[in-house]
Amino acid sequence: MIILHIISNEEDRAHAERVTRYMSETFEHQYVTPKEMAAYQGPVDVIHAHRWFGCGQAAANYAAAKGVPYVVEVMQSDLDAYHKLFVFSKKGVENVLAEAARVVFTSQSQQEFLARHLPSKTADTVFFHSMMFLEALDSFWLDNLHIHPPTALVHIKLLYVGPSDSHHHLDAVHHAMKKLQRRNYDITLTTVGDLANEELLEVYRKHDIFLQLDEKTPSTQRFAEALSQGLPVLYATDSACDGIFKEGLAGYAVNPKSADDIARTILNVSDLFGTIEQHISRLHPLSLFDGREQASHYEHLYENAAL
Repeated sequence: MIILHIISNEEDRAHAERVTRYMSETFEHQYVTPKEMAAYQGPVDVIHAHRWFGCGQAAANYAAAKGVPYVVEVMQSDLDAYHKLFVFSKKGVENVLAEAARVVFTSQSQQEFLARHLPSKTADTVFFHSMMFLEALDSFWLDNLHIHPPTALVHIKLLYVGPSDSHHHLDAVHHAMKKLQRRNYDITLTTVGDLANEELLEVYRKHDIFLQLDEKTPSTQRFAEALSQGLPVLYATDSACDGIFKEGLAGYAVNPKSADDIARTILNVSDLFGTIEQHISRLHPLSLFDGREQASHYEHLYENAAL
């Protein structure tokens, strides 16, 4: 079976290959951009559009011309783009989902967002043939699992990983830290940009609590990386990370704009740190994020889409 993947960039390809490398050899994978799709002449059994916007439209156009079934994967950036469209511009992109053989969501919050915003009839069609797979994690992290050493959080070391232009999301965190410092708690925050896996692994292991508070571009990848190294996570309420695990197993949802909520939750994690460590150790090996575990599910996805 030949699967044609429509990708926007090399990041999309890397994301796809975290799963496809573990699939049966009976599946052949080709990769094209939306622009290259129009000129594609090779055989194909199923198209996988790795983004709703751009890739999805290219898949829908090809499907209409050639009668090939397609799968659409919904990303957070797609929801942001959809939300900005005028009402009269939405029908076309909604049809891309409605006419897909399968729709793949990567978080529960995506499903909830579209359940609120899609026309009810369209939503019924989309959710009838939808499924959810979390983004597969780089196998490096799954091969280097680590549990934070048992310790009392006398000195609380917070960590944020992300580009410098996203640091404004930490304003409430800074206010929360000042509140705690005035109460004589020893607390620090480290912010780092994108690093190589080996460097980032060492950074994770030197800290206690990971912050994933960006509501607009939440990264379940960073969330899973932190858990792989034994760190509890503070994540934004109703973000992609919220709802993956029961509250308190991997960390806690907080209002990212409330310094009081953040400060209170940091103290809660500090008080319960030994217990949360045990919870996280039971989540290992994080099979929900393992491309090796997901491979057979994607095989069934493609086979069913082709029926």
